Amino acid sequence: MPLASLLLLLLSPAAPAPDDPPAIRPLPSFERIVLDDDFPGAYQVEVADVDGDGRLDVIALGGGSCAWYRNPSWTKHLITGPDTTPGIISSAAADLDGDGRAEVAIAYDFEMNAPRRGKLGLALPGESAEAPWSFRTLAEIPSIHRVRWADVDGDERLDLVVAPLFGADAAPPDYQQDPARLVVYRDVAPDRPLPEPELATRALVQHAIAVERLPGADRDVVLSANNEGVTLHRRLDPPILPAEEQEFLTPLVPGLFGPPPARGASEVHLGRLSEDRALLVTIEPWHGSIVAAYDAPFVPHRRFNRVPGPFGPRTILDRTLDQGHALWLADVNHDGYDEVFAGHRGDDHRVSAYHFDGSSWTRTVLDRDIAAQDLRGGDLDGDGSPDVVAVGGATRNVVWYRPRSD
Repeated sequence: MPLASLLLLLLSPAAPAPDDPPAIRPLPSFERIVLDDDFPGAYQVEVADVDGDGRLDVIALGGGSCAWYRNPSWTKHLITGPDTTPGIISSAAADLDGDGRAEVAIAYDFEMNAPRRGKLGLALPGESAEAPWSFRTLAEIPSIHRVRWADVDGDERLDLVVAPLFGADAAPPDYQQDPARLVVYRDVAPDRPLPEPELATRALVQHAIAVERLPGADRDVVLSANNEGVTLHRRLDPPILPAEEQEFLTPLVPGLFGPPPARGASEVHLGRLSEDRALLVTIEPWHGSIVAAYDAPFVPHRRFNRVPGPFGPRTILDRTLDQGHALWLADVNHDGYDEVFAGHRGDDHRVSAYHFDGSSWTRTVLDRDIAAQDLRGGDLDGDGSPDVVAVGGATRNVVWYRPRSD
């Protein structure tokens, strides 16, 4: 389907702006809480209720190991070690069987310059928090790089979305020979074999994905940050589209132009600039120096209720990152506008917060003692405000940034 026709199908005129937008509140201060000061090679972090007690725990991985930190003592428990998951690169935790405890999908055996390598596994919890986890390999997926849970078809069951970094035949220095393809496994359960994979649309150097639920939608969409910018993957059922077009992607923004692979976008998240405007934030280009923001109205859509309309021009929030690798959005001050959190792992490494005052963005450095590889968020202390967690690779730390009410 031509792009012009696709956009006509998806979009309609913008909804009117609200008469009384909420008052913008200042950025709160943050308490820095170190959960671990000795995690070698820390690379990814996520939050999930691992033990089923109703509190969000923290999961971190890197250096071949995956571990979880139990809320509120933050005691560290090993999920897998280097003998089981060498080359570990990503995890995704979810309660798949309804027992209240999380299973953890793990991407491992990743090697940057060996794209044919890559494995997907599943870790299952023991009988207690202290009991060892079991683990089994599910599939070999070349260049596996990110895993996320999503409901892509609206059946209220979790599907596993796997994003390779490259195609199996890609090679340095530009990695453009073979695009990556999203892989979707529908309705994954810990007591059943892995379903047959469904291959989705191709993308060059697909560094990161984000699972998002659009306002009022009954299913998730997947954003991909890649050498072509940011693309939106969505799945529609017949008779809305013929079978060959049930999965398709829409280009959202091109990212930064440059020689491959240093082009496009590296990280992406979708949030809100107001009730009726979407906020798309990226790190550009691949492992880049720029934090960029784009906004668009939410407009009606017959299947997803409301989708972002065409995004406006890029707003540069920061251009001083060195090997940017961490991004998160959260409304930490409850004013209806998302704050941006970004970090990098190179020279002058740090985690910063970016606050919108209604007309411009202001950066506040939260932490210079972390070579940030990843950022995630969730309400860890149950006070109703989202918290932010980061991991630092070279600095070997896992850090919680807790908004303060003062």
